Amino acid sequence: MAQTDRPVQIVPQANQTVLTLPNGKPVRPWIVLISVIFGFFMSLLDATIVNIALTNIQLNLKTDLTTVSWVLNAYTVVFAAVLVTMGRFADQFGRKRIYMTGMVLFSVGSLLCASAPTIELLIVFRAIQGLGAAALDPISLAIITAVFPAKQRGGAVAIWGSLAGLAAAVGPVLGGFLLQIGKGNLEWRAIFFINIPFCIVGLYMVWRNVPETRDVGASRKIDVIGLVTLAAGLAGLVFAIIQGGGEWGWTDAKTLGTFGLSLVLLVVFFFYQIRLTQPLLDFRLFRIRSFSAANISAFMFGTAIQGGFLMLVLFLINVQGYSTLNAAYAFIPVPLAAVITAGASNAIKIEARFRGMLGLFLIGIGLLSLTTITPDAGYLDTTWRGVLIGLGAGFCFTSFPLIVLAEIPKQKLGVGSGTFNTFQQIGFAIGVALLISIFAGRLKDTLPAAGQSAGAIIQSNQDKLPGPALGVVGGYLGELQKRNGSLVVDDAVNEVLPQTQSLGVTEPQLRSFFGRISSNFKQAQIDAFATSYFSAAMIALFAIIPAFFAKVPLSALRNREAEDDDTPSPVAVAKA
Repeated sequence: MAQTDRPVQIVPQANQTVLTLPNGKPVRPWIVLISVIFGFFMSLLDATIVNIALTNIQLNLKTDLTTVSWVLNAYTVVFAAVLVTMGRFADQFGRKRIYMTGMVLFSVGSLLCASAPTIELLIVFRAIQGLGAAALDPISLAIITAVFPAKQRGGAVAIWGSLAGLAAAVGPVLGGFLLQIGKGNLEWRAIFFINIPFCIVGLYMVWRNVPETRDVGASRKIDVIGLVTLAAGLAGLVFAIIQGGGEWGWTDAKTLGTFGLSLVLLVVFFFYQIRLTQPLLDFRLFRIRSFSAANISAFMFGTAIQGGFLMLVLFLINVQGYSTLNAAYAFIPVPLAAVITAGASNAIKIEARFRGMLGLFLIGIGLLSLTTITPDAGYLDTTWRGVLIGLGAGFCFTSFPLIVLAEIPKQKLGVGSGTFNTFQQIGFAIGVALLISIFAGRLKDTLPAAGQSAGAIIQSNQDKLPGPALGVVGGYLGELQKRNGSLVVDDAVNEVLPQTQSLGVTEPQLRSFFGRISSNFKQAQIDAFATSYFSAAMIALFAIIPAFFAKVPLSALRNREAEDDDTPSPVAVAKA
C-alpha cells in the first residue's frame, strides 16, 4: 500500500482545483464515491442487520433479552464513542490511511464475530468491529466533501445519505435472508461472514482510486485524555440506561452512580477540550447555529429511528409470529420507501432543514400509528405504518449531513463529520438501549396478568393433560416470562412436545392449549410495544424544533462554492 504514502498533487485548471493520484491520473470524484461506499455501507448495515437475528442469537447462545441487546449496543457504543477520534485522526494522519485501517479492523472483527462461541465473546468482538466501523462512516463523508466540487457536492452527499438510509433500513431484510440461508448450519453467523468479500473489494478500490487528504496544519499529537474521558463517559451513559430499565431499576444506587460517573467524565472532557489549541472535539464549531441545531436533530432522529426499527422487527417476529425470512419480506417496503425519498430529496427545491422537518414529522406519525395496532393485524395494516417511517428516514438521512457541513471550515471536515456521526450514532445507541429498557419495564407490568390468566387455564385443564405435563407447561411459561414474554405457538409446541410426548400428550393437544393462552401474552407484549412506539414518536416530533433553527445562510453557501472553485484548499494536500 505504498501508494497511500505519496503526496497528492494539486493542478489548477480553469479556476478550479483538480486532484491527481500519485500515478499522475486525475482523481475522478464519482469513482471515489463508489470506492468508499463498500466500507461505509457495510459499517451502517452492521448497525441494524443484527436486529432481526437477536432472537436467533438469544436462543442459540442461551441468553436473555437484556444481555443479547449488548450485541447491538457494544457495536454502537464503541462506534459512537470513537467517531470524533477517528475523524480527528483522519485530519491529522490522512483520511485514506485511517479509512483503510478501519476497514481492516472491521474485517477482523467480522471474522471474529462469525466464529464467537459464547455471547460474552460475541459482545467483545462486536466492540472490535465497531472500532473499525467508526473510521468508515465519518471519514467517507469527509473524503467525499474534500474531492467533490461545490456544484456536485449536494448530489454526492444526497447519494451518501440515501445509502445511509438504505443500509439502516435494509439491514433487517438482508439479515432475514442470510438467517434463512444459514438455517441449520451457520444460523446467525452468516450475517458476519458476508462482510468479508465486500471489505476485500472495498480495500482494493480505496487503495486504487482515493487520494490521500488531511489538514496540513493539524498537530500529530494524540489526545489520550480526551479519548479516554469521551469514550468512557459515553459507554457509561448507555450502560446506565440499559441497566436502569432492566435488572437494576432507575432508582438503584448502581444506576445513579453510573449516570453520575458518566456525567463527571463528560464534564472533564468538555473543560479539558476547551483549553486546547487543537482539541479532539472543537467546541467552537457549536457556535455555528446550523451545525449545532442539525446535530441535535440528528441525535434525536437516531434515537427514534434505530429504536423504532428494532421494535418493529421484534413486533413482526414476537407478536405476529413471522419467521425471520417472512419478517424480512414484511420489512422490505420500509427501506424501499427510504430510498425513494432519499433519492428525491436533493431534487426537491426547498431548504434542507424543511426536508428534515418533514422527515421527522412522517417518522413521528408512523410511530404513533403503530401504537394502535392490534394482535390480529394483517400484513398491510403493519406495512403502511412502516412505510411512513421509511419515507421520513429517507429525508432525514440526506438533509442533516448537508446542513452540518455547510458552514464549517474545510480543514475541519474530518472532525466535523465525525461530530455529526457521533451525535447520530449516540442516538442510535441510546435509542436501542432506551426503547428496550422501556419495553422490558412495561413488560414487568403487563406479563403478570398474562401469567395469571395462563395459570387459570392450566388449572382448568387438569383433567385434559396429565399432571406432570402441566408441570412442564407451567415451567415453560415461567421461563417465557423471564425472557421476553413472546409466546409463538409453533415454537412453544416444538420446545414442550419432546418433554411431554412420553406422558401421552399429543401435538394437537399442546397446539390447542397454547393457542388459547397466546392471545393473553400477545396483548401484554402489544401494550409494551405501544409504550415504546409512543416514546420514539415523541422524540421524533420534538426533534422538529431544533431542525427549524438549522438554517444555512445563503451567503455561507455562496462562500463555500467560491472557496471550492477559485482556490486550492490546503486540506487537499496530504503527505504521510
